[in-house]
Amino acid sequence: MPNNDGTQPATTHAVRLIFEYDGDQVRLISQHAVDIVMTGFDSAQAAQHAGVYVDSRDKEGMTLARVPARNAFATSEEVFPERMDEPIVRRDLAKPKGAFTVIVPAPPATDKITVVRIPSAQELTADKAKIQAIDLATFPLKLNN
Repeated sequence: MPNNDGTQPATTHAVRLIFEYDGDQVRLISQHAVDIVMTGFDSAQAAQHAGVYVDSRDKEGMTLARVPARNAFATSEEVFPERMDEPIVRRDLAKPKGAFTVIVPAPPATDKITVVRIPSAQELTADKAKIQAIDLATFPLKLNN
């Protein structure tokens, strides 16, 4: 779809990542290069709201891009009833387990991918008030085209 000025939007070098998690442990299952148009993305305005994100980082560990990992580390699940007339309910999980997929921009300087968690204000104590992001896992960028 063309931009308002009639030009075509530029594609972004990116990587599609599939992760699995079991409790606090996370594994990178696959990574594939993709050239896509990413909308609503601004690497200079990396999100700082509580949640789980995936960063592309350079060799020095500087974040080049950050995207939200929606539905990562889910703490509940939907339970479907045996009978059609019963409601679907949510049940808390004692130990979250599952998978999630993200597409993150991968500029040429990208060397690694890091899964990070930004704590909520309620999670921070006075001695941890300056924590901005907690690295959960880091993986080298090895693209399979």
